Amino acid sequence: MNSAKEKAQELVDKYYQLVADGSYPEYHAKQCALIAVDEVLNNIELINNRHQINYWREVKQEIEKYKQLNNVR
Repeated sequence: MNSAKEKAQELVDKYYQLVADGSYPEYHAKQCALIAVDEVLNNIELINNRHQINYWREVKQEIEKYKQLNNVR
């Protein structure tokens, strides 16, 4: 399993490719990645897997720390 930081970067990179032709692609990629992680967290909490919950919370924190090239939040 990737580290939380690696998974965060992977998600942002995947979404970046989808939104790169629009304005503020870094911001939109980050927002898409956060939506994906929230979906994972919501589903994991239903099955109460504490290890997985902690991992995905760390991924979310890493995405939230992701450096914005355009300083947009």
